[in-house]
Parts: sequence; C-alpha cells; structure tokens
Amino acid sequence: ETASDPFGSGVPSGPNLSVTSDLSEGSPKLLQEGGSLERLDSAFGDDEEVGAIAEGVGAVQIEAEPAAVAPEAWLHHVLGFVTEDGDTALHLAVIHEHEAFLDSILQYTEGTNYLDVQNDLGQTALHIAVILSASDFVHKLVAAGAGLCLQEKGGHTALHLACREGRRDCARTLLDPLNALRPREGDGFRAQLDCTNYDGYTPLHVAVLRKDLEIVRLLLAAGADLDKPELICGRSPLHLAVESQSPEAVECLLRAGANPEARMYVGYTPIYSAVHRPDQKISQLLREFGSEEPDWDAEESLESSSEEEYDDIIINSGHFEN
Repeated sequence: ETASDPFGSGVPSGPNLSVTSDLSEGSPKLLQEGGSLERLDSAFGDDEEVGAIAEGVGAVQIEAEPAAVAPEAWLHHVLGFVTEDGDTALHLAVIHEHEAFLDSILQYTEGTNYLDVQNDLGQTALHIAVILSASDFVHKLVAAGAGLCLQEKGGHTALHLACREGRRDCARTLLDPLNALRPREGDGFRAQLDCTNYDGYTPLHVAVLRKDLEIVRLLLAAGADLDKPELICGRSPLHLAVESQSPEAVECLLRAGANPEARMYVGYTPIYSAVHRPDQKISQLLREFGSEEPDWDAEESLESSSEEEYDDIIINSGHFEN
C-alpha cells in the first residue's frame, strides 16, 4: 500500500521519492525505484549549439526510501538543492523530463521567484524547456508564473530561443494571450516581444533571419513591432528580410504594414539593399508596396561620408600631440 502523496501530484510516497545529493559520484544520476533512466545530464552547453550536457555536477538521485519523510523536510531539501553548475531541482525536473516531479515542485512554488533562478549559463527552467521543445513543460512553467523576459548568457529570452531553434509549439505557448492573466503578470507578457538579445535583435528579427514564416506570423499576430530597428546598424525587420533574400518574408512584412522607407542609421532603405542583391523579385515587391527608387547621388554621398569618417579615424588614431 502507498502512503498519501504530500504533493498531490501522482508521485508515489511510500516508498517515498526524494531528491538526495551524492557528490561522491563523478556524474549525475537519476534513479527511480531501482531502475536507472538514460538521461544522465544536468546543464546545457554553449549558446550556439544546444546539446552538450556539462559533466561533473553533483549527482541527483530520486530513489526509494523505507521511511516516510515529512512534507516540510522534503520541500526544504528539494528547494534548497543546487548542483555545482547552478541547476536547481526545477531545472533537473525539466532536463530529465520528469513531469510528476515538476508538478510537485510547481505546486509549492507557483508565483514565486524560485521559478526564475538561473544556472551558470543564465538559463531558467523555462529556457531549458524551450531548448528541449517540451511545450507541455513550457505551458506549465508559464502558467505558474515563470518570467518571460529573463535573459541567458547570450541575452536570449525563452521567446528568442523558440525563434532561433524553430520551436513553433513553444512560441505559440509563450505568445498565448491568456498568459497575460497569469500569476506575476507584472513580468510583462507583451514585453517579451520587445526584448533585445546581446546582438541587438528582438524575437521578430531572429525569426526573420531564420526565414521562419510561421513564427513571424505568430509574432506579428501577438503585436510585435514591425519597424523596430535592431540596435547595431538600425536595420528594420524588412531590411533583414531583404538581406536574408527571402521574398516570402519581405511580402509577409509588407502586407502586415511594414514601412518600405525605413532607414538604417546610415540612411539606407530596404530597396537600396535589395538592388545590390541577386533576387530582383524583392526589389519588385518593394516597388509594388510604394518604395521609392534610391536617390543614388544621396546614397553615394552617405556611403562616401561614412568611408571618409572611418578613414579619418584610422589615419589620425594614435597621432595626437600633447
């Protein structure tokens, strides 16, 4: 017979499942009632290539115990647990895709800052759920009040990652209007649309660069700013679609109302970028939506001025006299 489950989440509690730290082992383990699960990981690798799991962290065991453990002791132990890579029990519940364990933790941490603890890579449990394309876990975390605008080491929010990795179900969940009614609504459901990563890109910029029209449409439907410039050169999403040579993305943005005369910091319009690139269908699309032909004298003057300014910096740098 099984003892009553203190978390009401379907986690058996007699024998009890509990989390213990075993630092004598060289690699993480996840054990359940005498059986070893295959996922032996605890933290995700670098920003560019998701996949490598950091080795040598404190082992986590979910194992059978003969004696009952008081709910308060269980909770204190679980919520205080952190691996040497900064992963909490919540991170590990997501990494190991242990839904019952996740539900147990969320029952006691809904609407709290615990949901937003970041590991050594700056990742919250929500970032990891998106990387794993675990849209059900994303839904649970967001519904519990996980912050949508926290940034990992590359400045990416969960939505940036969904756009970068093509996690459409996760993006759809993150952009669900019902999220605005969730706990801790001050974190800003709509604010995630305007967050910029450390390259100066919003989620819309990232989706355009990835030529992912489905996510682009999801972002536009959620109210993403069509003309917001990226921070480095001042390129609008339309400029980026032109540079990516994606006529489908260009047409999608134009039909949604993007400004065909938007200018970069140096003054270049999307059509100026288009005529210097091979796909002339894009130039034609821009003309059909009212884009004016480049003023070549003005554009050349801008280009010349920019080059002269750069040359002056190079020539004169390091030659100042006291």
